Amino acid sequence: MQLPHNWIVPMKKHTIRFAIVSVLGISIFAYLYYSETGTLPSLENHISFFLLSILFSNGAALLVRAVDKLLDKLIHWRQLFFTRFFVGFIVTVITVSFAVALAGYLLVTMAYGLDPVVYYTQWHEEIWKLGILNVIILFIYEVFYGWFYSYRYFAITQVDQLRSERWQMELQFESLKSQISPHYLFNCLNTISSLLYKDSEVAEEFIRRMADTFKYVMNNQQRKLVTLAEELAFVKSYYYLMQVRYQEHLKIDINIPSRLLNSWVPPLAIQMLIENAVKHNEVSKAHPLFIYISAQDNTLINVSSTKTVAATNAQSLQVGLANIKNRYRFFTNEKIVVKDNEKFVVQLPVIKAESASEGYSSQPVLA
Repeated sequence: MQLPHNWIVPMKKHTIRFAIVSVLGISIFAYLYYSETGTLPSLENHISFFLLSILFSNGAALLVRAVDKLLDKLIHWRQLFFTRFFVGFIVTVITVSFAVALAGYLLVTMAYGLDPVVYYTQWHEEIWKLGILNVIILFIYEVFYGWFYSYRYFAITQVDQLRSERWQMELQFESLKSQISPHYLFNCLNTISSLLYKDSEVAEEFIRRMADTFKYVMNNQQRKLVTLAEELAFVKSYYYLMQVRYQEHLKIDINIPSRLLNSWVPPLAIQMLIENAVKHNEVSKAHPLFIYISAQDNTLINVSSTKTVAATNAQSLQVGLANIKNRYRFFTNEKIVVKDNEKFVVQLPVIKAESASEGYSSQPVLA
């Protein structure tokens, strides 16, 4: 019968730990015996002492592990490393010393029927040596335990960061993919084709704005954040493309104070909201669409749109909203608010960075 993998790994770990602690316990006994007699203990004559050494050392190890687990919950290594180290060292030394003294007292009085005072008088040097060894071993153990915790925390943090960045890139890719899709390119080229015969100047401007949008998409595919000024400049180019298609039936009004233009947003966040509004509403002479981009209390960016007749064959806008929400989650704990009343309103938290280079180089903080 083969044991499950999730059983084998802990069993191996406990077996290795038991073997190491047992060797350490036997080594301590052998050292104490050698320091007293000048000879090493033989297995056949001191088997009971070897077994007691294994029992005592593993019992002490379990006690130390239990104490450390309790202290890990009370004092965090990451926040108070040196405090946790010294408290752990002192508490484990006191706990193990008391436990060994108590076990030795019970063993001497109950198993061997000796007077503890007489026993201490005869073996006080060895007892003091054992105490010193206990302090040294526990000090080294706490050093390695703190180092191992720091290494494990660093490794977990690195893995979480890589996983987080990978997810960010996947979300970024999904948002950028819609802007370079063949369908979007086909619509743009089709519009250019029709404009070339109608108005060459408008066609030239359309091509320039179209190039600006693709340049923005390509330049920001690796950036996690862009300034609000950059995003709004892209929105204006995108609006021009949409206005050529829908003409005066689509209106976008931007009213953002200049002091917020240096704040940050994920690339295409506002553009996706405009695209959703156009996609999910009929835009025509009978049903014009109005979109307003404004700020509220310098803490929110409101993107509100009027509601017309629902467009046919329009996919749910929850996918686009979920993408934006997930990307914002990396930078702020504030929630994106969606209000679906007379107007459809999405409120994006304002994100400010203390310093940034090439888009995003420092941890942003909420404004």
